[in-house]
Amino acid sequence: MIKKIFNIDNKWKVIVYYNIDYNLFEYIADDIRNLGVSDKSIYRIYKMMSSGRAKAVTISSLVKKCSIVGFNHAKSDYDLINSIAHEAVHVMEAILNYYKVDITGEPPAYTIGHLVQIMMQPLALI
Repeated sequence: MIKKIFNIDNKWKVIVYYNIDYNLFEYIADDIRNLGVSDKSIYRIYKMMSSGRAKAVTISSLVKKCSIVGFNHAKSDYDLINSIAHEAVHVMEAILNYYKVDITGEPPAYTIGHLVQIMMQPLALI
């Protein structure tokens, strides 16, 4: 399991877990709990992800200005790229919503490009 933490312009924190190891899920649960998510909801996330019903998950807190993204083991490189792009959209939505930025035009395009680029960087390590 790889954990990557980065900040968008020192205004929004993003924590990403790649290839989740469910023996270490409590570390992820602690980060999610710090966003104010209940243990009941964390358990639902655990069950959904560990059963394979979901390839990835994103949890965002507008109050904490933070998103947590978790990826299961991907079936292929293309599957992982698809999941990264999908989850990056959820992070982008939270950021743009918080800062009341229109979701059309250049700002969201640059934001999604930046997020995907950063989230793709550790792929050589996986």
